[in-house]
Amino acid sequence: MTMNQYDVFVGSYGKATEESIHWLRFNAADGKLIKVASISGVENPSFVTLNHTQNRLYSVSEVENGKIVSFDIDYVTGKLTELNRQSTKGSSPCFVEVHESDQYIFTANYGGENITVHPLGLSGHIDPVSEIKVHSNRGVEVNATSHPHCIRNVPNTNVYTVADLGLNRLFLYEFNEASSELVLINEVEVPVNSGPRHISFHPHLRRLYIVNELNSTILVYSYDGKVENLKWLQTIDTIPWNYEGSNYCADIHVSPSGSYLYASNRGHHSITAYKILEDGKLDCLEQTSTLGEWPRNFAIVPDERYILVANEHTNSIVVMQIRENGSLQETEQIYSVSKPVCLQILRRKE
Repeated sequence: MTMNQYDVFVGSYGKATEESIHWLRFNAADGKLIKVASISGVENPSFVTLNHTQNRLYSVSEVENGKIVSFDIDYVTGKLTELNRQSTKGSSPCFVEVHESDQYIFTANYGGENITVHPLGLSGHIDPVSEIKVHSNRGVEVNATSHPHCIRNVPNTNVYTVADLGLNRLFLYEFNEASSELVLINEVEVPVNSGPRHISFHPHLRRLYIVNELNSTILVYSYDGKVENLKWLQTIDTIPWNYEGSNYCADIHVSPSGSYLYASNRGHHSITAYKILEDGKLDCLEQTSTLGEWPRNFAIVPDERYILVANEHTNSIVVMQIRENGSLQETEQIYSVSKPVCLQILRRKE
């Protein structure tokens, strides 16, 4: 029975007194979401992630004096217990990534113009910051302000890629685990007014996909073995050419098999589906309404039969079915939750 069961962790906007971190269970047999638990105590836990052992949950507190919070996950009792919290040394942290060893965690401070590294204890506790990389005052165009929006590990490497929406650049860092240092190895400027926001990678090809918040496009790059150089391959739109309203892209994910890619549109209120071609380039399939407004993050269920979408402005998580050709089909399954903005999903543990 558990093969059809998945745990879903939800980060939302809300006051510290509100239950803004949610633990849901998704049944892939019938497409339904049910509540496991909800907790308060963190203001604006807008991004959550798990370690690779999947026994710790980490959440940002997206406030002026940003924090990162660690929780123990008890799958037997369905409880989340806070372990500790640390300052991120920046404002409005919006993304965290855990090192494959589970010994470090990386944070993008959107309002702090920096990236920070925290060591992690064996118990899951977060140690004080060991490294800060500041992106301000880099001699770029006048009035540009750094806004790092995500940091992602390039698969099977010790390189981390930062999408800086404000500086319109990608930063490539090599992480020295022994010294806890991030060493800059390259900067890549993307097309003007793109606003790179989130990044996804192909599981088999050396391909990097960037969703751009400001011009509603996806950039496709190839990279070499050392990830020192990126080569632009394609720019493709996320919304129809005749759409006249405002739109701000949010999230992007490649399916586990590497067959399809999906991106969310805030304004057009849709998920765009693409077929990934043999060379890693994209062929747009269609846009599908999310039956709500302002779809932020979304999660592909690992069996690739469903996508769960967080509609921030209409307080809902919508279940969408993935057809055999990769396009999406609306379902009648909608789960109500206040201001959801981040979803993390994993197969339920026995």
